[in-house]
Amino acid sequence: MKGKTSRCLLLVGVFLFGLLFFVFPQVTLAHRSGCHNLHTCPSDTNAYVCGDLGYPCDGATTIKNIAKAATVVPLAVEKAFFDTFGRKPTNLESDYWKKRFRAEKDSVYKIRRAMAWHKLKGLTGPPAVTTIVADSFNKVYGRYPTISENQYWTMRVKDKPTETAIRDTMLFHRINDIKH
Repeated sequence: MKGKTSRCLLLVGVFLFGLLFFVFPQVTLAHRSGCHNLHTCPSDTNAYVCGDLGYPCDGATTIKNIAKAATVVPLAVEKAFFDTFGRKPTNLESDYWKKRFRAEKDSVYKIRRAMAWHKLKGLTGPPAVTTIVADSFNKVYGRYPTISENQYWTMRVKDKPTETAIRDTMLFHRINDIKH
């Protein structure tokens, strides 16, 4: 009886393995590799395009294997920005994040973390404009602006170039319950 049960379990196991291997070949045949995380090799499931994160299509499995100069910075930064903020960056934001990537972040993971921090603070780009907007907004409303509020007020800096002018305009909007 005991031998019969063992053989039966073995047959069921072989059957299940065969079922998985032949019915779901992509699941069992796909390799798990860092090249999929970095998109440096073709996708097994067509979930991404090789190189779409800005790293070369050379099969590298870790960032350490990728020369900094081989990274297509605009592509990497703009994809990370879109993934973080849900929109394409303005030219000013794009330039800012490309410079940060080249100067100090040198990897998509680091730049994504920096962008996530900025998003939490209601910031999207260069500190000169975004800091004025965020600090003024915080003084007027007692909190940091949402992304849409930050975008609106960042655009308003063009016609309200001083911190006092932008803060006075924010105060006017707050008093009159004008939302963005």
